[in-house]
Amino acid sequence: MGPLTKNITLLFLFVIPLAILFGIYDLDISIQFVNQHSAWAKFLEDYGMIPGLLVILSGIFIYYSHIKSKTNLWSYLQKVIFFLVGSGLTYYLFDILLNKIASDNMIAFLVISFLINLLIFVLLHFKEQVKSIILIKYSKVVVGMAFFGYVIGIQITKYLWGRVRFRQLDAAFSQFTPWYLPQGITGFDSFPSGHAATGFMLLSLLIILNNKKKWIKNSALLIIILWGTVLSLSRVVIGAHYASDVLFGSFFIIMIFLLLFKKYKEALTDLR
Repeated sequence: MGPLTKNITLLFLFVIPLAILFGIYDLDISIQFVNQHSAWAKFLEDYGMIPGLLVILSGIFIYYSHIKSKTNLWSYLQKVIFFLVGSGLTYYLFDILLNKIASDNMIAFLVISFLINLLIFVLLHFKEQVKSIILIKYSKVVVGMAFFGYVIGIQITKYLWGRVRFRQLDAAFSQFTPWYLPQGITGFDSFPSGHAATGFMLLSLLIILNNKKKWIKNSALLIIILWGTVLSLSRVVIGAHYASDVLFGSFFIIMIFLLLFKKYKEALTDLR
């Protein structure tokens, strides 16, 4: 059994029993543990996505530096997408740090976000191209995790699943639905958790530590797992998600990381 097969098997052995358990007790767990006045959970609700967003931005900037000299149509399209996504993430960071941008300031901060990214991309354009295989691999994994794990695995599923968040339920909990029953497009977006996914985006940092001593890599892995777990628990405590929401949010992003890590570990010379 290869490392990838072993890791995926362990992941499924962990997720499947919890998915069954949460399918039965999701509502009971939330009723018992939700505390919408929890200071630590509220702090992580407000600022917990920042580390994951910074990782995504770093991946975008490094990958742009790698392809900046390429002139084919696909590379041009990637550059435009990276610039727009980077600007959007920068705006989102401003929104988080300012605890929601006032509507009359939205245009100003959009312009500021575009200008910041324009400056970064111009500076990257005139600096030496990133050639480090480790950094290129890191950037590809980050971009892949963000697109396939977060955008497709999380955001599109949220839109289609239509699950009502615990804190949006009525007093009788009549709107509650188990995770395995998608409701379609309802305007609600509890399942799965985006915060949990961004917490485990930090797994990509293990690539940069690939050549470090084993104790450093193991310590980093432990810290990342603890961070992702605490961030996930905070979403349940604050009432924004059920236990199954954070379970599957974490599962999607970890699965994509394992698959991409394996791919680029075997193809370090594939620098397209």
